[in-house]
Amino acid sequence: MIYRFLPTAACLLLTVTMTGCAMLTHPRTHAMGQLDTAADLPDDGYEDRVGVIHIHTTYSHDAHGKLEDVMRVANAQRLDYVIITEHNTLQPLRDGWQGWHGASLLLVGMEISAKDGHYLAFNVTQEIDRERLTTQQVIDAVNRQGGFGFIAHPYFKRAPWRNWSVSSVTGIEGYNVAHDTLDEHWVRLGLWLLTTPAEPFYYSIIDRPYDPLAAWDALIRRQGRAVGIGSTDAHEIRVLGVKIPPYEHMFQLVRTHVLTPPGPLTPEQIYAALTQGHTYFSVELAAQAGGFTFLAQRDNTILGVMGDEVPFGPDLQLVAWLPGAAELVLVKDGRAVDRTTGRRWTIPVTAPGTYRLEAMRHGKPWIFSNPIYVRPAGERVDSPKH
Repeated sequence: MIYRFLPTAACLLLTVTMTGCAMLTHPRTHAMGQLDTAADLPDDGYEDRVGVIHIHTTYSHDAHGKLEDVMRVANAQRLDYVIITEHNTLQPLRDGWQGWHGASLLLVGMEISAKDGHYLAFNVTQEIDRERLTTQQVIDAVNRQGGFGFIAHPYFKRAPWRNWSVSSVTGIEGYNVAHDTLDEHWVRLGLWLLTTPAEPFYYSIIDRPYDPLAAWDALIRRQGRAVGIGSTDAHEIRVLGVKIPPYEHMFQLVRTHVLTPPGPLTPEQIYAALTQGHTYFSVELAAQAGGFTFLAQRDNTILGVMGDEVPFGPDLQLVAWLPGAAELVLVKDGRAVDRTTGRRWTIPVTAPGTYRLEAMRHGKPWIFSNPIYVRPAGERVDSPKH
């Protein structure tokens, strides 16, 4: 059994070694979206900060990694922030862990096991009585503390999300790498680690999270807007001295970038970006995504970035810029409506709608933007918050 994977591993390792981060070639253009690589990208006034969300340690009792390990890896990978979410407890907050550890800012949230699924709660200071409360009451209790939350791993087989009638959630995990990817390959994971370097294995199993993305689009339709994040759900189990899977790889398999004002990073800035949708998530095992930009403009004047609402009107354009060439797909109201290949894409907006962008490299998912909400002319539009 172990040998049936060796040819695939060797071919994949050779492919990754030879291609590395080489850019794709032969860009295509379409009538709806024209590829534009010459124009300078305007300054949107934000800084791109990268971090990881949804991490467990020994505080959760089902993980072997320690908080010291989390922050050691975060610093080694030059992450700006980390958000841990232990199961139903804020004990790390009371133990004084929240704050700067080296060059990485640690924030403490928690993963609440509600009656209808798991819910990530951020910016909270007290545990929630999940046993007594309904799922909606749990969400409301989080919000009353000044916190906010995300539906976690909606399609996890052992704990799927079962109540889509809830309201007042900030968003959803558009990608939970542990449950959308690794859960299907635990046997292969153990076999591969005995025969080949880990990176080719992880790269081989990465795939577009079809069901969670569809659930995100449906949540947007129900609520009018919803923020998508990428989550590791890292636990770092250790067996005979082997880390399965280690924080080192989990933190590259999915990262969430937040757009914040220039200057020193604060918890308030991270939370504001997450609630406003000024964020995108990415798989960075093969290529980093920092600097990705997706904005709306008219006559070279920026009207909004990811998460913002902008009014529909003549000459409105969406502009995307990526740090490397990729296969790009424009998703409008939950449907793929256009695609191209390249680093820069300028798209004329012909109708109101919810627009988000997906980028693939070598057939593997790379970047998922949050939407820009183009509202009908005359409809009230919330001003972008800088």
